[in-house]
Amino acid sequence: MIDLSLKRKRVKVYIDVLGVLLAMDNPTRSDAVEALRKHFEKEGIEPFRGTSKPPDIYEKELISLYIVGTRGLGIDKDYPDKFKSVFSVEMVYDELVRAAESSDVNNIKDAWRSILSRDVAEVDVARVLRFIIVLYYLDFVQHDYVVKMLRKVAGAFPEYVEAIRRFTKFFVAIKISSDIANGVIRDKMKKEITKQLLLLDIGVSKSVPSDRYIREIARVLFNIPKKTLDKVLK
Repeated sequence: MIDLSLKRKRVKVYIDVLGVLLAMDNPTRSDAVEALRKHFEKEGIEPFRGTSKPPDIYEKELISLYIVGTRGLGIDKDYPDKFKSVFSVEMVYDELVRAAESSDVNNIKDAWRSILSRDVAEVDVARVLRFIIVLYYLDFVQHDYVVKMLRKVAGAFPEYVEAIRRFTKFFVAIKISSDIANGVIRDKMKKEITKQLLLLDIGVSKSVPSDRYIREIARVLFNIPKKTLDKVLK
């Protein structure tokens, strides 16, 4: 069994940053982004990301911070005003996620349009999928929840298939990395079977992560040793 302390360190950063924000009289989104940057750099660990590190990665990490604050700590109920001042955008993403959970695939687009009061853009789909995958990474949902939601979003927004493929690839890489970290996948055959069955279940074509891609996700998000990855990945 591989030490999963990297995920715990990442969660500790989120909790520490939430503590900093709650200690402020009027915390803002900018305060949250700057606190995330400082705390991640201080701990010497990466924010939650794929193989690239975009310049707005800490702004995107407000999703992770929001999820820990709501699903983990419930501070949205204890400090509603402060929470809304920082996470008004993420509250909308959350509403979109819950609408997708409760809606038939044919009704999701209309439900999202109603919530947003405008047409749905690709960035909306991307941020919602990140939200869903962070829920999985932080152990608030099981992998089958993500599979179901990816299928729904793909069915509702075929025009944004490229974004959906990117996040499908990301999720599959995280799932395989998690299984390697937990000792579920120990060899190349098990890895390949798991990958193909997962992709078949999701049903989004052209979303296969390469072993090189999985290796990077495994390093950044799980800190899996190279020796272990070499047994499983090409």
